[in-house]
Amino acid sequence: MENNAELVRLEQFVDTVLNKYNDLKERFHALEATLRERDDECAALKQDVAELRDERSEVGSRVAGLLGRIEQWESDQDDPGSEEGEQQGSLFEADQQDNG
Repeated sequence: MENNAELVRLEQFVDTVLNKYNDLKERFHALEATLRERDDECAALKQDVAELRDERSEVGSRVAGLLGRIEQWESDQDDPGSEEGEQQGSLFEADQQDNG
């Protein structure tokens, strides 16, 4: 009888250990899946950052080009011999008088 009680107790212990092992195994697989999702999300975000950097660089270049054109226009306005500068200046003056 005493051996039977010990066997029952051993069986319960083994069942408990196996159940805990299976629970841990499920948690491990769930954590692996979460990690894969986060890795994928991280890679996508890195791609977004790279695209935004490229876009910012392009916008910066375009703005620099516009500033260069404005500076050129201003220098043409300062040049009294430039007929084009006088025409552009008069166009802008007319706009300012209409709006002013």
